[in-house]
Amino acid sequence: MPAREADPLDGAALLKLTFVLQGKQEDPGFRYVYRGVLKDLGLDDDAVERHIAAHRDRLRAILVTRGVVSA
Repeated sequence: MPAREADPLDGAALLKLTFVLQGKQEDPGFRYVYRGVLKDLGLDDDAVERHIAAHRDRLRAILVTRGVVSA
């Protein structure tokens, strides 16, 4: 069975949401990596924000399942 292709918006949103939920969105390391991810994926922060707004519960559930944030 072929692996499902990852959604670039999901990846960027999961990265950002991880740091937002941990209160670390102003961390310089996050900002540096996040900007690089956006550039590599050809995305902008507005698109990621819209994706988070539309899929927040699903994205948060993924982070909880992965043990990145607590329930």
